[in-house]
Amino acid sequence: MTSFTMYSLNATELMPLERVFKSPGVEKTAAIVAEHPIGDMDHPDASEQHDRQNQAEQAYRAIEQLAKNPPVLLAEQVMTSPVVSLTPEASITEALEQFQKNAFRHIPVITSAGRLVGIVSDRDILRYLAGLSESYQQQGPHTSDARVEQLMTPQVLTASVDTDVRHIARLFVEQHIGAMPIVKEGESKGIITRSDVLGTVMRHYALELWA
Repeated sequence: MTSFTMYSLNATELMPLERVFKSPGVEKTAAIVAEHPIGDMDHPDASEQHDRQNQAEQAYRAIEQLAKNPPVLLAEQVMTSPVVSLTPEASITEALEQFQKNAFRHIPVITSAGRLVGIVSDRDILRYLAGLSESYQQQGPHTSDARVEQLMTPQVLTASVDTDVRHIARLFVEQHIGAMPIVKEGESKGIITRSDVLGTVMRHYALELWA
């Protein structure tokens, strides 16, 4: 069962798939003109037609079997756990120490009560210290005395432990997300990053899994 949830400072909201994924568009169609009229020579004989029918039936049976037993990887099989986190009150200096120590690029922000309220990246901190806004407009230099809650992303899209990893990978591409916390019953259980997904592709390279 796929489950996405948006966590923010004051609310928690379940996110159905149609809200988190972009709606597929349909390109304008054009009429197809036959290059030559169909003649008697274009019709297959009975034996050839029978062979094609058998091949089609075999293909359909294979697809039906694949649909009944689809290979699925769940978030809990891929996520990094336990989670290294920061509190909203943590200083930027503390955050930088964690990034350097653990070679992370994203760290969830969790209150002392265990509630997920944001996520911060190394890019957020570097942009803040350089005095740049989210749109990279110059605002003037900042100091490292600020708290993480001043620059964290306060709305965090999360997935459940039983979410199909393919859905998470698709969100990384469509929504330009670099990391996604994995939550179970409101408790942070792990985190999945783009590197985790790439590593999973390397280990589980069966094409039908990622189709």
